[in-house]
Amino acid sequence: MFRLIKNGRLMYYKIDSFEKTDLVRHCFTTRMGGVSKNEYAELNLRTNCNDDINNVWKNFKIICDEIGINYKNLVFSKQVHEDIIYDVTKDDTGNGITKPNKLESADGLICGEPGIPIVIFSADCVPLFFLDKKERVIALSHSGWKGTVKNIAAKTVNKMLNEYNSRPENIICAIGPSIGECHFEVGDEVAEIFAGISGGVLNKYNEKYHVNLQETIINQLTDCGIKADNITNAGICTYCNSDILFSHRKTGGKRGSLAAIMQLK
Repeated sequence: MFRLIKNGRLMYYKIDSFEKTDLVRHCFTTRMGGVSKNEYAELNLRTNCNDDINNVWKNFKIICDEIGINYKNLVFSKQVHEDIIYDVTKDDTGNGITKPNKLESADGLICGEPGIPIVIFSADCVPLFFLDKKERVIALSHSGWKGTVKNIAAKTVNKMLNEYNSRPENIICAIGPSIGECHFEVGDEVAEIFAGISGGVLNKYNEKYHVNLQETIINQLTDCGIKADNITNAGICTYCNSDILFSHRKTGGKRGSLAAIMQLK
């Protein structure tokens, strides 16, 4: 399960199955416990917005200090709703935070080296966590509806299998807080796309189509060999819980960003 941790006003999630391995430092953030104001209140981790960038850096320091990571070592990427997964090494440390972001397009990050924290941002899209407990490889992927159609979840797993000697039975996965089927209404064009992909979960309520991204991703993961018991689905809707989570759809885009952060110990 995703367990909500509270330390004063600071709130964040940890994943029990990942925590039990004692192999990683990780979290999924909420909007609580930072220094940003107005629509970015409080723990905004979005850099490409009108928030004071110094507040954003303070927010990163707050959450990273909490989970035992040096925020200046974080590795960012520019997420563009594609299916590119980048191999992170020690040379990438600080990319996007202490040096220019060289990753113009990477919606997934994968790393087999300890001490390098990777980050994926979201505010309704689905954050995905991966950990190979045997080979000690981690990955994070950003799976919005376009990334889900492109099957970035399975592509992340396959990259672990093909390039890092992973085996499906050794990989645990987690699907983070994201917009639920309850509020992910889509038009006919997107509905038709999901109806046409393998494992797509589409339902109709009151003559409106709704996509279940989380169940679609679970189907994609099990189709590529991940055991159902190795998948943790947070089951937490960002729209429904916008009091503590940023939701792009709920706010019409006036929001900060949440982050999935993970590092091998």
